[in-house]
Order: sequence, then structure tokens, then C-alpha cells
Amino acid sequence: MRTTIDIPEREHELFVSLAHSQRTSLSKLVVELALRGLKAPARVAEETAKYEIDPLTGLGVFRSGHPITTEQVKAFLEDDDLPA
Repeated sequence: MRTTIDIPEREHELFVSLAHSQRTSLSKLVVELALRGLKAPARVAEETAKYEIDPLTGLGVFRSGHPITTEQVKAFLEDDDLPA
């Protein structure tokens, strides 16, 4: 089914970057993120995303309480226990 949604520019840039890095389409990424959000515990839905777009790379930069390594990101993406 085809529909139109308005995505703010900053989020659109982030979603396009994520879709590219995951080798998927923007549409598939948005659907996957929406489904994950619906399946997530309520406390996650209440938290606001805190990120900015890096002016040099155009990629989203997320701030956490501690540094996240490339190895941790790879392990997360390869985790078979993630909800589908």
C-alpha cells in the first residue's frame, strides 16, 4: 500500500543514512522502526531521542552515558535475539 508521510529534514537524513548502512530501502526501514516501536516496552516509547546530525558526515550522532564501540554496534546488528 502506498501512503505519504511528512518526515522532518533531520530525521529524514538520519533514516536515509540508516537505510543505506543496512542496505535496505527507506520504506522498509521506516516500517521496521515503527513495528519495533509498537513492540517496545512503554518506557522506551516515553523517552525522547537525543541526537544531532554531524555537519561533516551528515550522519546521526547519538549521545549515551558512555562510549559505544564499533564492535558493540556490530554485535547488536548481528544479534539473533532481536525482535523481528
